[in-house]
Amino acid sequence: MKFQYLMETDLESVRLLAKDRPEQTLQQLLDSGMADLPAQPHVIDAGTGAGVVARQMAEVLSRHYQGAKLTLLDGSQTRLEAAAKNLSSFENLDKQFVECNLENIPLPDNSVDYLFCRFVFEYLANPQRVFDEYVRIMKPGGKLVIGDLDNNSLNHYPLPDVLQAQLDELSRAVESRGLLDFSAGRKLYSFFHKAGLDQIRVRLYAHHLFYGQLDQSDDFNWSKKMEQMVSYQDRGLLDVSFDVRKFGAAFLEFLRSPGRFSYTPLILVEGVKPS
Repeated sequence: MKFQYLMETDLESVRLLAKDRPEQTLQQLLDSGMADLPAQPHVIDAGTGAGVVARQMAEVLSRHYQGAKLTLLDGSQTRLEAAAKNLSSFENLDKQFVECNLENIPLPDNSVDYLFCRFVFEYLANPQRVFDEYVRIMKPGGKLVIGDLDNNSLNHYPLPDVLQAQLDELSRAVESRGLLDFSAGRKLYSFFHKAGLDQIRVRLYAHHLFYGQLDQSDDFNWSKKMEQMVSYQDRGLLDVSFDVRKFGAAFLEFLRSPGRFSYTPLILVEGVKPS
């Protein structure tokens, strides 16, 4: 079955680049040990999108290693082209751009020192298969790092009762079609535990954290999210009892109010493949 990505549009690479927080990404990479790998490491950005994580990975590799290899995996050739452009300044780094389904990665067993995957599992139809594939390509002693959101985009105060009810209905409709798992973050640890990975560690970060004036990039990001929900309803792909276009306009007005508070936690789990 072809991967159905909830946010698939012609402008998705633009949205991904606009919402990037490079300092947060770099901190997450360093916290999970990317600067402490063996010499000449092979590292993976799985589900790279427009390469926003890979760019920070390239920065770390350029500073700390010689002879490193960076492989970017994604199911969209368009996004891989955007990633290649985003990383074009790293001319001396060995880079590989691979279009593939993450359930079937065209890399050999035991070939990767470090794999980072963020904001991907919430979209997957079969996350266990993808996780098993990640473990397959990791070297014994290699580190696997997966992060995702929990209750993604659903925590807001003081959201009016009508908008809260509509947001709840919309999230149920999206989840029932298998387009997004709003509880993906809390499920990650169990994959690592069941696989018997060593040195498992869980970190919690604030991802969405809105109070006061809404940042322009966040406004753009959430506007695109609302446009995508409208598109799904217009195509008959979302069964809800209200007009998503009207809901989107009212919800964005709420988000732009400096008195609101909104947040989504990012759960980042790391583990080492047993030797």
